[in-house]
Amino acid sequence: MTVKTQIESLTKPTSIALGVFDGVHIGHQAVIGEAVNGEADGLMPVVFTFDTGGEKPEHKKGQETILTTSLKRKKMEELGVSVIYEIPFDTVKDYSPEYFAEHILFSQLHAAKIVCGFDFRFGKNAAGNTELLKQLCCKMGVEVVVVPPMMDQGQPVSSTRIRRYLKEGDIVSANRLLGYEYSYDMMVVDGLKNGRKIGIPTINQEFDPGFLIPKFGVYASKVWVDGKELLGITNIGVKPTIQGVRNPLAETYIIGFDQNLYGQKIPVSLFQYLREEQKFHDLKELSATVKKDIDRTKILMKGSMKQQRPE
Repeated sequence: MTVKTQIESLTKPTSIALGVFDGVHIGHQAVIGEAVNGEADGLMPVVFTFDTGGEKPEHKKGQETILTTSLKRKKMEELGVSVIYEIPFDTVKDYSPEYFAEHILFSQLHAAKIVCGFDFRFGKNAAGNTELLKQLCCKMGVEVVVVPPMMDQGQPVSSTRIRRYLKEGDIVSANRLLGYEYSYDMMVVDGLKNGRKIGIPTINQEFDPGFLIPKFGVYASKVWVDGKELLGITNIGVKPTIQGVRNPLAETYIIGFDQNLYGQKIPVSLFQYLREEQKFHDLKELSATVKKDIDRTKILMKGSMKQQRPE
């Protein structure tokens, strides 16, 4: 898969999925999947999205990031995308809907099929909608597929709902809408090493500015090291038992693992909220509670494996 951060012309006819795709949830996956289906007709599957590290589209302002860029790319590659355009939003924000369609989608990306969600907006001040997109594409003989909302418990699947679930600690509901376990893969940074003193060495990962921080507390988690899945418990918060920690971070004990991972980007996924973050009287009390968390996580994992095992 190729990632392009500026608009470059393609030579083959394409099937393009349009959207921000923050979270790549099951609704986004339906849009991208429909674009990938164009491969059966000889079209190159492409995603055109925005790098929102700077300015964001008006309807996305103030919204925290759900998925790191690296994991977002990985999800799209798994879905079968050949090329991702991650274009800085501020470089295209003043394009009219007509200019964006005619000069970018048609002339440079050679779109033969365009797929978007039902609420897709484009062009300066989000002036373009799906109806205008259909009109512009009709003139050029380009197929348009508008994917209807994916429903869950009578409500549309949305990144807004996922953010709310994460902030409430309802990781199970968030994962259901995502279609995978909520994950992050920040760099492992140096910590105070208090966990090592009580026989529970941990890795510390700091959240990037603008990244959504789930509800403070302890979670059952999975950790990937060198492609191997390991079981863990993750504390998200400010470690109230330890003095001097002010900025929220994720601290994970990887069960049965004790190797130096400093400076590495380690993927961690959360699958169950265990308890609220607590302040303990001393490290001994902390150790006893963490061991209970470990036992509960192992039980949860066994139960999950039984549910997934085919009859």
